[in-house]
Amino acid sequence: MFPGEFTAELPRRLGKVWKGSALCSVLRLAKANVVTVVEPLDVRAVRSPNWPDVLSDWSDIHEESLFPSPLLPVAGEVLSESGPDVLCLFADPSQPERVRGGIAFYERGALRELEQVGRAAVAWQKGQPLGRPRVTDFRSQLFSFGKKMADTRRDADLFQRADAARAITAEMVVARALLKVLDIDPPSLPDLAQALERSGRAKLTMQ
Repeated sequence: MFPGEFTAELPRRLGKVWKGSALCSVLRLAKANVVTVVEPLDVRAVRSPNWPDVLSDWSDIHEESLFPSPLLPVAGEVLSESGPDVLCLFADPSQPERVRGGIAFYERGALRELEQVGRAAVAWQKGQPLGRPRVTDFRSQLFSFGKKMADTRRDADLFQRADAARAITAEMVVARALLKVLDIDPPSLPDLAQALERSGRAKLTMQ
C-alpha cells in the first residue's frame, strides 16, 4: 500500500522482485488519503528480503518468520526505492484478534519500521533497540494518566505494569499503521476488505 494512484510503471518495478500475477486497486475512502493497494495473486519472489540482523536473530530465536512469505517485504523494498513510502501488512480479516498479523514501513528501499504479533511479538524502528508492540488505545491513555497522577512510586509502578501486561492484537497493529497512511480512523479489516472488493481490481502480470 502506498499513497496516490499507481502508474503504468508499477508492473515493471514489481517485475524486479516478483514473477507472476497480482491484483491492484485504488482505495478511495471518505476524507481519507487516496492509496494504491497491491495484493499478490499467483506470484513468487525472485529473492529474499533484506532484514536487519537484529530482526533475523529474533526470528531464529523465536522460530517465528517475519511475514508469512518474502513477497510483501521485497515489494516494499523495490517500490519505495524511487517512490513514496510503502506500507506492507498482513492479517486475516475474518479473525483479526486470533491470528498473526504485522506491518512494515519501507522508505528509500529499506525497512524503517516493523511490528508483528504472533506466538511472539516484536517491534523495531530504524535507529532504535528491539522491543514489543505497545497498546495505544484509550485505556492505555488512562493508565498513562494514572501513572502521572499517582501519589507514590509504588502506585505509579502498578499503573505501568498493568498497562504493560495488556495483550497487543494484530488488529491493533494494523489499525495503527492504516491510520498513518489513510489519515482517518481506519475501518475494520472486514470492512476494508469489502471496500477493496468494491473499488475494482486490475490484474498485473510480471514476467
